[in-house]
Formats: sequence, C-alpha cells, structure tokens
Amino acid sequence: MPAVVIQGPEAYAAVAGNTAFREVEDHPFYGGFGRLYYPAVTADAVADASITVLIDGAPALYVPGAIGEGQLAYNGMALRFFFAAGCDRSIREAAVDAAFRHIDAQAAAGRLQRAWVRDEAAAGVLGPIGMAALSRGAAISIQLNGWIDLSAGEAAQRRELRKSFRSLINWGKANMVLSYVNAANPDPSAFATLQAFHQKVAGRTTRTQASWDAMFAWVAGGGGELVLAHLPDGELVAATLVVDGRTEAYYATGVYDRERFEKPMAHWPLWNAIERARDRGLQRFDLGIIPLPGAASAKEEAIGYFKRGFAMSIIASAEWSWSARQARNGDQGG
Repeated sequence: MPAVVIQGPEAYAAVAGNTAFREVEDHPFYGGFGRLYYPAVTADAVADASITVLIDGAPALYVPGAIGEGQLAYNGMALRFFFAAGCDRSIREAAVDAAFRHIDAQAAAGRLQRAWVRDEAAAGVLGPIGMAALSRGAAISIQLNGWIDLSAGEAAQRRELRKSFRSLINWGKANMVLSYVNAANPDPSAFATLQAFHQKVAGRTTRTQASWDAMFAWVAGGGGELVLAHLPDGELVAATLVVDGRTEAYYATGVYDRERFEKPMAHWPLWNAIERARDRGLQRFDLGIIPLPGAASAKEEAIGYFKRGFAMSIIASAEWSWSARQARNGDQGG
C-alpha cells in the first residue's frame, strides 16, 4: 500500500470537508474552536506539524499537531489519531506506520526531541499506535477524563449525580441569578466580566488578550456559551464557560469566588451549563481531566473530585511519550 505523508497546514486542507473525517469536528479542541483558539494562544511559539497520511491516494489518517520547545504534541496535549471512517485494520496499520516513520524522520533531522501520542485502544490489547510507540521505547501513562452522556437525558444524568450535589444544586438554583453570553446575547462587555473575575480570583493575569478574544468570538458565533451567576444583590460569584464542537461540549473554564466557598457557588452554574448543552443538541459533555491520586496538586485533585460528582463515566486513555534518542537506539520493528 503506497503511503504519502502531507505535513503542516496542508494536512488539514487534505481532509477538510471530507465526511470520512467528521469525527475531527466532534470535540471543540480538534475542530473549529481549536483552529481558532490555539493559534491565538501559541502565536509564534509552535509550528504546525499536523500529519495526513494518504494510502493509495486517499486520506486514511489525520493527526493534528504542533512542535514547540522540541516536543511534538497538540497544544499541551498528546497527539490524537483520527482514522477515516470505515477503513480496515490493514489500512490503519499502514497509516500508523507511515506517520511514525515521518515522526522518526523529523527527529533524525533535529526538528524535535520528544513525541507524545494518545492511544485510546491501549487500555486493552495494544493496537497499531501502541505497538509503534512501544517499539520506540516509549513510556506509558494513563489519563482519565470525566464524561456525561447528554443523549441519555436528564433523568439518567440525575441518577449518576453525586447524592450530596442535589441539595447544593438546589441551593444555587434558589439563591443565584443566571445570565448568559452566547449567540443570542453576544455581549462583549458581559464576557469581559469573566476576564476581570478570572484575574481577581487568580490574583494575576494568566491568559493573553488574544485568547480571551478567541473564546468570545467562538461563543458569540454560536459555539457554546458563558454562564454568569450573581447573588441577588448583583455580586458576581461564579462563571462557567462551555465551548461546543459538532457533537461534544467541553467545560472550558470555571471561576468561582473562593472567599465564599462555605456556600456551593460552583454546582448550580455547571449543572445549568450541562442542561443547556443538552438543549443545544450536543451528545456528550467533556468535564476534562480527572487527575490520578498523587499525580497533581491538592487544588487540582479537589477540582477532579468535584468533576467526578457530575460524571456519568470516567474514560481512561493511554498516552505514550518517547525521546528521539530512544527511537534511534530502539528496535522499531514492532
């Protein structure tokens, strides 16, 4: 099977509009939001290193990626491999082999020192990605993500909700006034309150203006919404930002008044955001990473515990990382 690799910005152009790659648009990270947001955040710090592999002249695999500080990844995340819908195992194996050999060549040319890939199949028997990574001396780690099946309906979501959260959500519903920034209310001044609130709670500026502008543009264009929660006296105490892909919504930012944590400020705004994502027709809701015990700060673990209270399922993905030196010294024969 002759394989041809297309790299850089042309890689996405080779699959854009191809219905066999509709999955690319499902999650906002890899779809339109990612193509808008990440260039604004990374500016000139990374170079587009996306890969499309053609097998017998047809696109078989697309891997969005970038090289920054010597690492091939996807904007702070492991590379994700998108295969053409319906392609068989032999085509997948040939496409993975071509992609990994391309990565080897980039490393040999000195363009990268490390690579980091995600392998959703490696929780069981190793597939082509896992075997290719293993043959390069890669180390494996596990990432957990919390998910909600929006298509299951509200009753099913409530059954899976942590029991203690039900009264906390009810307290917020009775004591908070919610407003929204979205396509129906694309108010830049209201969105700016999130930016100011984030800076106040964090105690510093952590994001560039370009990144805030990109998030507002996506939400104002219909790609999600911002939920702002005020007390009856008008004080802003919580903000929840959700961004949408084609079928999946992502819990992008949650900012809550830490001085009022004796009250459940976070629960009702997030639950409301989840309900509204379902009403927008999204099928799944990504709560984000759930840190493994001992693998994160106490604050990050507390956030992970909070997310688990909403999750209907926890999905484990294997991630492989290796250095160029490991690949050169290892046996790449499988």
